[in-house]
Parts: sequence; structure tokens; C-alpha cells
Amino acid sequence: MRIFGANNAVFVRCRIQTDSALSIEHFGGKVKRLLAGFIALGLALSSQALNAQDQPQGRGGRAGGAPAEDTFPSAEQFANSKEAQAHVASAMKIGGSDMADTAKWFCTNTGPQRVALARQAQGLPRLPTVQEGPIKLFDNLTYIGFNDVGAWVVPTSAGIILFDALNSTDDAMKVIEPEMQKAGFDPAQIKYILLGHGHADHFGGASYLQMKYHAKVLAAMPDWAAIQRGGRGGAAPGLMPDMDVMDGQKLTLGDTTVTLIRLPGHTPGTIGMVVPAKFGGRTHNVAIMSGTQMPTQDSLDAFKHVFNDELKKLNVETFFGSHPDILMNSLMLMQSIREKYPTGSHPLLLAKNKADRYMDIVLECARARLAAQGRLTATN
Repeated sequence: MRIFGANNAVFVRCRIQTDSALSIEHFGGKVKRLLAGFIALGLALSSQALNAQDQPQGRGGRAGGAPAEDTFPSAEQFANSKEAQAHVASAMKIGGSDMADTAKWFCTNTGPQRVALARQAQGLPRLPTVQEGPIKLFDNLTYIGFNDVGAWVVPTSAGIILFDALNSTDDAMKVIEPEMQKAGFDPAQIKYILLGHGHADHFGGASYLQMKYHAKVLAAMPDWAAIQRGGRGGAAPGLMPDMDVMDGQKLTLGDTTVTLIRLPGHTPGTIGMVVPAKFGGRTHNVAIMSGTQMPTQDSLDAFKHVFNDELKKLNVETFFGSHPDILMNSLMLMQSIREKYPTGSHPLLLAKNKADRYMDIVLECARARLAAQGRLTATN
């Protein structure tokens, strides 16, 4: 069984397709948050006419929200650019024999995409939406949701941190709440909801959860206007985030502290978080990233900072996304873990050398795409 794609250790060739004190370290204090709220309100009012793309789509689609910044070279541009191909060669060298498939997965003209988009590009019919959760991937990290998009539950000694909220109020009521309960979690214990970015398949159920459980909603301010606007023809109601997200910010709930990261590219306000996941009596840092697109040099520079100055220093050992089959969390492997929780080594964890090289490959392949479009202005 040959390893394939971004996951390096997980994406196989046969794939078918805490009440302790609540605290948040938030820079700028009350004045800055108040000012931020006024700015966000202004952005919401001014952007409505510019962003009227709220037509309903299938599950896992954007269907309203922040404008995506994704821009890619054509396959011909990518293949014919000597500068781009030099970066591809560099990524292959970083990958070596043990991570060559990872380099091949990331070094395409678009990079890895959601299965639905990849199938659409190939003219293939959409796969049926299947409810997959709950899947306990670590002792304190559970995936809930569908085969194409999900959310992440982080239980602590003082409540729950939820990352993303699926597509709609309906999903919150019929998927998030029952799947949490099935996994042994009380949705009423949700204290914080982190929104990966301002597309409706990530914030759709947040308004319902915010109102019902009085959870605090965090999102990066560049996406606030889109989140306030809502999407999916009203199925994903708009809401007002309670807090901004700053790069390197620490969010503590009970006995657990997660590190928040800013990853601008897929949208201006795309974020992620590093979770101290428990397994086998040890803590392993897991990076959940809501997007890995780097359509500009500024975006690439932001990712370079996060990878080199934060994630590598935190010894992150694996990389997940809310859309399966893009990063390390392949649907096939998540399903196998659901059926039998690991008792020895964890199949989703990488040794530090491999995890660091994984990030280097992602950066080098992003440089290749920018080079193919003549947008790369710095090579290191």
C-alpha cells in the first residue's frame, strides 16, 4: 500500500476518490476591541453591495461569505515556467524518497483542493454528502460533521472549544449537537467558537450556537463583514463575532491553552489553531489550518512566519483541515481510526524532521505557483 499525497503517512493509493478561570490573552485591551467593533460594522455596511454572492450551493461550498483570494496559474503556465519548475525541483529535493508524494501533492498549479472542487474540475459528478462524525482522533480532539466538511471539538476542564460550525443552523441542530452528544459532550458546555474563515460552510451554524449557549465567537477581523452578512440564502445567518484573532494569541479554557495563528490567503481573515492533543499519555501539538492558499507574496510571507517562527518552535507533529483529504486528515484514515482507536503509534503523527519538511514543501510549492504568475518577489 503506497503512501500518496499531502498526508505522507495517511493518503493511500487506494483512496476512492477549564469552571476554572477562563482567560484569553488578547492584545490591545478593551479600547482596541471597541474600536475594532466600529471598524467591522463599517466594513459590513460598505461591503454589502460588493459581495452579493449568496446563492445556495451544496454542503461544503462557499455560498456566501468572504471573497476568496485564491488565484492560480494555468496548468500550462505552471509547467512552462522555468522558475516555477525550479521551485518544484527544490520541493522534490526537500521531500527526498520518503516524502516525494507529499511534494507531488502540493506542487501542482492549484495545490491540493477539496474533493468536490477537484471532481468538478474533472467533469465528475458530485459525491453524495455523508455524515461521518463523531470521530475521536486524539483523546481531546474530535471531528464532527460530513465527508466534505467538518468541525473540531476540544474538550477542557472548564468547557469546550469548537473550531468551525458547519454550513447552517440546520447543521448545528441536526449534526453538531447530536454528534457532540453521541461522543459524550454537552453542547451547553461550548464556551468558545473559533471560525476558520468567513465562508458559510465554516460559520453557518455559529449564530444558532452563539445565541443558544452564549458562547463567545472568535474570528479574524478581515472576515467579520462577511460573517455578519451571512450566506446560503439565509440558511447560514450572519452573526457578530465577539473577539478578533491575533497571530500568536493564546486562548486558555480550564486546563487547555490553544495557540491561534493568522493564515491570510484563502480569505483575508483565514486562521488556524494549535491544539495540545493528548495521546498515549503524551501531548502532541496539532495544527488545524482553515486554508493553505498563498496567492500573494504577502500571504506567502505570513505563512513563512507562522511555519518557521511558530509551528516549528512548537514542534507541531501533524496538520489538519476542516475539509478532509487536503492535509494529513484523509477521510479514509479518519474512518479507520473511528473503527479502531490507535493503541500503539498514532498514524497521523510525523517525526519532527518530517513535520518541518512538510511545511517547507508547502512553502516551496506556493513559491512555484507565484513564480508561474510572475508574482514571486522574494525566494527565501
